[in-house]
Amino acid sequence: MKMGQQRLFQVPVYFIDASALINITRYPGYPQEVFPTIWIKLEDMAKGDELISHIEVYKEIEKRKDTIYEWCRQNKKMFKDINECQIKKLKEIETEYEPEYWNNETNKGGPWADPWLIALSICEDAIIVTDEKNAPNHIPYIASHFNIQCLNLIDFFKKIGIKY
Repeated sequence: MKMGQQRLFQVPVYFIDASALINITRYPGYPQEVFPTIWIKLEDMAKGDELISHIEVYKEIEKRKDTIYEWCRQNKKMFKDINECQIKKLKEIETEYEPEYWNNETNKGGPWADPWLIALSICEDAIIVTDEKNAPNHIPYIASHFNIQCLNLIDFFKKIGIKY
């Protein structure tokens, strides 16, 4: 099923940030051999377009070569490209960041997924999964200005019914 199509039964869609993806495998993390239920659920959700991320998140993880990179590479279809709706929303999102912070991040030259993930979430009415703290210039803080729900990794696992 493609994004934007109507679902017979409304299933929540989760957009996952690099911080949450990385923390799945960072020490102590949730190794596949110890927590197979988590990994099976994530795979199923990614295949069913219920767990999505942004191509800029993929680029951040690819650049850092985090442990989760191989899993992301195998599930690359879950990482969505920039579209017109996101481009339109980006200006609104920029106004919620402190100007100096925005300029520093955008002038670094590398990928910066946060505003794109927020834009994608606005456009697709999705819940963001992030392990960032709710502080100025961070995803939960900025997302709250757009009434976007954010969950940390543990709350996400609870919400999707992971038991371990």
